[in-house]
Amino acid sequence: MITLITFSTSLGDITIELFPDKAPVTVENFLAYVDAGHFVGTIFHRVIPGFMIQGGGFDADMKQKPTRDPIKNEADNG
Repeated sequence: MITLITFSTSLGDITIELFPDKAPVTVENFLAYVDAGHFVGTIFHRVIPGFMIQGGGFDADMKQKPTRDPIKNEADNG
């Protein structure tokens, strides 16, 4: 099963795929942030063209957003 989430930004939409069958704890945690409205008003604070973007941790005034407790690292789930 795949879950799709779309972020609407000032430069267009970004759709990401979540794989709850491969990383259930990570997906549950991410969706809890989404459901809480955590990403509303946040910025992409790190951009490396052609490689990656990082955001969600800061608002436009560079004020850090509060976070949930750490979760299990599922990088080795396969």
